[in-house]
Amino acid sequence: MERELQRLNWLELRDQVPSQIDTIILPIGTVEAHGTSCTGTDNIIPDSIAYGIADRINALVAPVLGYGITKSLRRYSGALTINPDTFGNFVRDILDSLVAMGFKNIIIMNGHGGNNSVLKSVAYQFHSDVKANIAIIHWWELCGKMTEEFFGHVGGHGGTDETALVMAVDPKLADKEAYDPDIAYTFVPGADVYPVPGTILLYKEGEGYPEFDQKKNLEYQKKVFEKVGDFVEMVLERWRKYNK
Repeated sequence: MERELQRLNWLELRDQVPSQIDTIILPIGTVEAHGTSCTGTDNIIPDSIAYGIADRINALVAPVLGYGITKSLRRYSGALTINPDTFGNFVRDILDSLVAMGFKNIIIMNGHGGNNSVLKSVAYQFHSDVKANIAIIHWWELCGKMTEEFFGHVGGHGGTDETALVMAVDPKLADKEAYDPDIAYTFVPGADVYPVPGTILLYKEGEGYPEFDQKKNLEYQKKVFEKVGDFVEMVLERWRKYNK
């Protein structure tokens, strides 16, 4: 079954939504430096997760919103950013359009931490204004414990978890030959630095460096799809049971 919204014509959408499909996944990310992984990492990963769970939850997938709020990495080559107010208004317009189309459940699959606070605010106001259900999935946070168990350490921006998932989509999207551990920077409490002095950002000293192991990458991707799919499926079941 076709899951990509933009590949369906309006007649198909009219007949399927919401009578057959009442859930839409909206991937959102940004474009910015990720070590030696591609600058579109934050778009490619949530898009891949959306398609990885779409059949399981019987959802369509909207085109990825590939421009977000880039902050501490905006001066590195390839960075694109949107004013937070503009970004929030744009997301809200998309949500309203999806509801007008007939969707009752909206899952935002977020791939970028810089979007978190604005998305939370927009989702809360949307929930207050519109009789529709909305959930924001920050995949790296939802999968944090699983990631630590799988790799034996926490992930990081452009590090173990993100590099694994983007390479699972296409191994060419991360350049092992160009990798240098010195481009990693570990966050230090009590210091806000702009731009951050590195494009791989670690949360624990010595943990989170990319591994470039394709077998593990594919295994990890499967675990992420399962973890996210389990959670979203549970939320949808409860929405349908308690919010009719």
